[in-house]
Amino acid sequence: MGLFDFFKREAVTTAKTTSVEGADYRQNVVYANTPDMAMKISAVYRAVNLISSGLATLRLEYKRKDRVKGYFKVYDNGSGKILNYLLGVEPNNRMNSYTMFKNLVAGILLRGNAYIYPERDELGNISALYLLSPDSVVHDIYTNMYHVTDTINGIYRTLYSWEILHFKNMSRDGGYTGVSTIRYAAQTLGIAATADTETLKRFATGGRFKAILKNSTSVRGFGEYQDDQLKGHGSDLQDAINRGDDILVVKGDAEVSPLSMTSADMQFLESRKFTIREIARFFNVPPSKLMDDSNSNYKSVEVSNIAFYSEALQPIVEEIEREFAAKLLNVHTFLDYKFTFNLRSLYALDLESKAKWDSSRLQNGQCSVNDLRRENDIEPVDKGDDVYLSVNFAPLGSAKLSGEPASSASGNGNDGKIE
Repeated sequence: MGLFDFFKREAVTTAKTTSVEGADYRQNVVYANTPDMAMKISAVYRAVNLISSGLATLRLEYKRKDRVKGYFKVYDNGSGKILNYLLGVEPNNRMNSYTMFKNLVAGILLRGNAYIYPERDELGNISALYLLSPDSVVHDIYTNMYHVTDTINGIYRTLYSWEILHFKNMSRDGGYTGVSTIRYAAQTLGIAATADTETLKRFATGGRFKAILKNSTSVRGFGEYQDDQLKGHGSDLQDAINRGDDILVVKGDAEVSPLSMTSADMQFLESRKFTIREIARFFNVPPSKLMDDSNSNYKSVEVSNIAFYSEALQPIVEEIEREFAAKLLNVHTFLDYKFTFNLRSLYALDLESKAKWDSSRLQNGQCSVNDLRRENDIEPVDKGDDVYLSVNFAPLGSAKLSGEPASSASGNGNDGKIE
């Protein structure tokens, strides 16, 4: 380039953006595609903790059918008693049952797969239940064999499918291998993680804005030199902003012009509500359960509790119950034995619903007063084992409608009591 061409260069009056680290927006994107990264997002932590803890509060019971009376009751003797102890108290010498089921559900949600190895004694009875790390199990879907290298529990073996319990999240290969909710929600979680990082930056710099640094008095012919000076000055200003300095020094005739800012830009936390709702959808959790209570009232809370039980917990309850039945029962025993969660604790904190449920059971003859007292660890009372049935309904022409004494019609005078 000749001297004439050099001086022919127009004065630089074009605005120059300050050079910031990660100016390319792609460098500012945070990817939350691993369980560790995802759990740093408060809404994800809340959803996973809520679902896993909620299920872990329920007791999985092993029941046997009473063929005489035709109902299932807890199998409380022999091998059944031992299995119920493992399910409800201490599955192995490393953890209690609450810890096992909480981490089991967390594994399903965060890793897509969770495994329990039922160790058996020399008689073939189950003596321990070990929750395996998902990383320690390799499932060959073609041979349906499981290769386990669990260094924590000292389990090194190759297992047939019926020797291990495999709990799966939603699958993409026909049900053979589960996929974590984190993978499905990767884009939404990336937005949430990026928003968290941006919010942190705003607080770290006192909520300061982005700006354009310009010099409107450039000298013709020396633009490139002045551009370099302007860039250097811009870097100095950016460093001052990053440090949180309250006063910025602008050299010479340079001017700092703020980029257009909106109230929504400074109220960045408001935009995160949308992301919370998206995360709630992925985990089947009502937004109010993730502390998004913008439209909360008593009725909506009641509805959200029902939605949480039916949409978030019930599918996992079914997955666990059916996997235990599929692997620990067989075609000859599945009609007389079953694994089922005791759902009574779901009503523990909702006293109004619990009172209605208990009253309905009493009126419909499903239990006695003493049954309810025993469930709540209250001492039974005399004559509390009688079961009563509400007689508000009666066929046409019955003694109840004609006004005749109930004893003359029924012949036993038990006033609706079930013998």
